[in-house]
Amino acid sequence: MTLPKLSTIQLPKVMMRRLVPLAALTLLSVVGALLTYVYALRPAEERVRLAEQAYQQAKQVQADLQRAKAQQVKAHAAQRQLEVERKALPTQEEFTPLALALSELAKRERVRIPGMGYDIKKPEGSRPVKATITFRASGDYAAIYRFLNRLETAESYLVIERLDVASEQKAHTSATRVVVNIAVATYLRQTARPGSI
Repeated sequence: MTLPKLSTIQLPKVMMRRLVPLAALTLLSVVGALLTYVYALRPAEERVRLAEQAYQQAKQVQADLQRAKAQQVKAHAAQRQLEVERKALPTQEEFTPLALALSELAKRERVRIPGMGYDIKKPEGSRPVKATITFRASGDYAAIYRFLNRLETAESYLVIERLDVASEQKAHTSATRVVVNIAVATYLRQTARPGSI
């Protein structure tokens, strides 16, 4: 296979002189564009990349701060609720009237309580102290049921901690009485004593 002969075009020298400035201008434009890319555009792209990275980090920090703020608001709300609950707890001075109120409730419901035992734990700082009232209650089933129901739905912070049920048959009557051993617990808030600041 033979290659075709290509002839070169010969331009006159006058035309060549006219093209030299245009070629120099083209060469300068290419060099200028290359220098602009190397010294201006690439660093600008790097600056944009770094700015984007800093923006994403700032966005993450802001999201973390917002989550922390939301948790802090929840913690403050929980602290306020805890203070409200603590203030609603009875004090040690109100513990005796609470036991008397239990006795009165038993009398109203025709439940007999021969005596009560009290146990108050030692205070540890400003935390609420557990106080327990134990007693034996006896009465017919309906009376005991009403008494326990009223005890469970009382507005005070009383919790039935232990409940043992037995029946007692009276020898002289055919009536069966229910005997219940009950332990009721509550928490007592600590009151500031004068001079303990």
